[in-house]
Amino acid sequence: MPYFVFCIHNHQPVGNFEHVIEDSYNNAYLPFLESIYKYPSIKLSFHITGYLLDWLLKNHREYIEMLCKMVKKGQVEMLGGGYYEPILAVIPVRDRVGQITMMSDKLEDIFNKRPRGMWLAERIWEPQLPPCLRQAGIEYIVVDDYHFIKAGLRKDALAGYYTTEDLGNSLKVFPGSERLRYIIPFEPVNMFMENIAWVDTLGNNAVAIFADDGEKFGTWPGTHQWVYKEEWLKKFLETVSENKDLITPVTFSEYMDNNEPIGRVYLPTTSYMEMGEWALPPEASETYTNLLNEVKSWPDGERIRRFLQGGFWRNFFAKYPEANWMHKRMLMVSEEVQRNGETGKRGNGDKPSPLLPFSDSPTHHLYMAQCNDAYWHGIFGGLYMPHLRTAVYENLIKAENLLEERGGKTSKETEKRRSGEREINSPIPRFPHSPIHHIVKDFDADTFPEIFVRTSKLNLFFSPHNGGSIIELDYRPKTVNLSNTLSRWYEGYHDRVKAQAHKSHTGEAKSIHELTISKEEGLERHLFFDKYQRVSLLDHFLKKDETLENFRMSVYEEIGDFFNKPYETKSGVGWAMPTSQESAPAGFKRESSASGRRSQIVLSRIGEVKGQSVLVEKKISVEDNEMNVKYRITQSPQPPFKKGAGHPSEGWVGGDLKFGVEFNLILPCCDGMNGFYNIPSVDLGEKGLGSSGEIAGIRQMSMVDKWTKMKLVFSFDKETSVWRFPIETISISEAGFEKIFQGSCILLFWDISLDKTFETNFRIKVESI
Repeated sequence: MPYFVFCIHNHQPVGNFEHVIEDSYNNAYLPFLESIYKYPSIKLSFHITGYLLDWLLKNHREYIEMLCKMVKKGQVEMLGGGYYEPILAVIPVRDRVGQITMMSDKLEDIFNKRPRGMWLAERIWEPQLPPCLRQAGIEYIVVDDYHFIKAGLRKDALAGYYTTEDLGNSLKVFPGSERLRYIIPFEPVNMFMENIAWVDTLGNNAVAIFADDGEKFGTWPGTHQWVYKEEWLKKFLETVSENKDLITPVTFSEYMDNNEPIGRVYLPTTSYMEMGEWALPPEASETYTNLLNEVKSWPDGERIRRFLQGGFWRNFFAKYPEANWMHKRMLMVSEEVQRNGETGKRGNGDKPSPLLPFSDSPTHHLYMAQCNDAYWHGIFGGLYMPHLRTAVYENLIKAENLLEERGGKTSKETEKRRSGEREINSPIPRFPHSPIHHIVKDFDADTFPEIFVRTSKLNLFFSPHNGGSIIELDYRPKTVNLSNTLSRWYEGYHDRVKAQAHKSHTGEAKSIHELTISKEEGLERHLFFDKYQRVSLLDHFLKKDETLENFRMSVYEEIGDFFNKPYETKSGVGWAMPTSQESAPAGFKRESSASGRRSQIVLSRIGEVKGQSVLVEKKISVEDNEMNVKYRITQSPQPPFKKGAGHPSEGWVGGDLKFGVEFNLILPCCDGMNGFYNIPSVDLGEKGLGSSGEIAGIRQMSMVDKWTKMKLVFSFDKETSVWRFPIETISISEAGFEKIFQGSCILLFWDISLDKTFETNFRIKVESI
């Protein structure tokens, strides 16, 4: 008689909307647990991520009280994991152990029992994980049977658990059934029993394991109707409880304590099958998906499919530069937390109450910023959700602010850095008596250094290599990253958007992997794809008659080679330095730092415009909550061409054109009613941050967020024209294809002539209102 492990994982990402979590509670979490409670013979292995657990403790104590009763009588075994559901493989080891320990402590506080096993976020397995899991007190994990199949095992050899190890640190690993993930709760209950009958043929003490998201029991489209109103779950629980001679429900620990492992296995780096599709580049992703569907129809398709594997989760950092930057910013803060002795502290060092969220501390904000959802994109919106990215940056900035308030930890090594005994390479050196400091370092691991400038109000990251652009602009008092935009990247599923016809819903629940509905009509009309990452302070040379519509649709002609090309620093200035200094300090190299009352960055590039050699210089001064930008465009006596690359045309040819400076910005209100443009003495008509249009001859423009109570103000030294339009992506989510506001694109531009020197100056100020 086979055993059955019923494992449920409930998760809400950090920063998700309250009403979304409440809907999930009412439609899935509560009715599911109430249903299980009525069948005492049903055993449940249960994982609730820390953010959701804190929310339940605060908002629905009755749920936790019911769960405590189920744990006490042995019906439920609680699983641990990383507290805020991080991808363990891509956070530092100290944070892995810290997050898992934090979760185990919390579960022990609530349920008086420490977890033996854990849920591995997104089943992202890498072979070096066992040592840190064992260090955190974990005995076992559950992944997909897909992991084992990629290690060369057959499905009929997966009716139990295996051991694995790394450097002698052993770990027990259970294979969750991919087949059951698609049966439960989407197919009739008799198909589940047929699967159990097959498992029974695999030997004595065989076990069938279902391990998947609890949201599919009421939150996914159509599932609440199917699971509860049409009583799928009731039929399922009755079938399991009434067939004690055919199936024995157990928890992971119960099964593990009474059965030896099948053997040893070394799992490859992988996740569940669908993740392999999503992690691939767009063309490869769509091709791989089509290939899998084709193979399914072959007579021997399963034999071949067994050896097909998609991409690697970390490739999301290559697929989306925004995800890579966010991840490297997280590592920067993690290093700073560690350097100041904060890792491992729980609030103020005291054990928190089990009935309240953990106390405020840099470590906990770092951990919240490690929540995985915002770093990738598959069926769920993830990276495409602005509020999830906003939450990541909010917590990173909060952690930095708290560290600065506490003054850091002074050590001999820190004192050496401050005294200049050696070059500084820590992420944020301390200058306690300086209102501004900055670092030059390769933060995003692309081999090219960025410039980091911090004032009491702003964080600014510049990329000389990427057009001398701004890749992050933080307003520290409100813990907001104003550059938190997402580019309109091509996805493999976009071809399906074009072919999508609205289909009626039959009422039968389907897996989200099978859904192809659209949330609104005409989405194909918004499918524009960007040629470059949507950052700020990008320089464009455009034809005189270029149009806003062409620029918005990304079909315009770039007649210069400046907007995403490398810029250099002006000789004698250095990468970044206070304006009071005339030359770079000793040791001021690719990785260095300085401090003072004002920071000045001078970037220049000799490039080509209409076949002519042009010098663009931009000087950026940063102080407190302001940034002043001065441009100078002149004829260059030096050709932009390197040896062997050809020669420029003879002489200087005049010509009228547009010179534009692009900004891509997003305020926390996004395109809601609390956000708007404001231009003195100008009636914009439609003034929301999601509006489009051209304004000519202005001297000031503001972006206002009444919700967060802040604004960003542009002031110009001469009459300036502005194009504005929303950056909107078309992505897929559990509810189907949808359009999402990702930020506002603003192009400041001036009509110039190549035969004349052009100069302009503008100021950007961010302030609370």
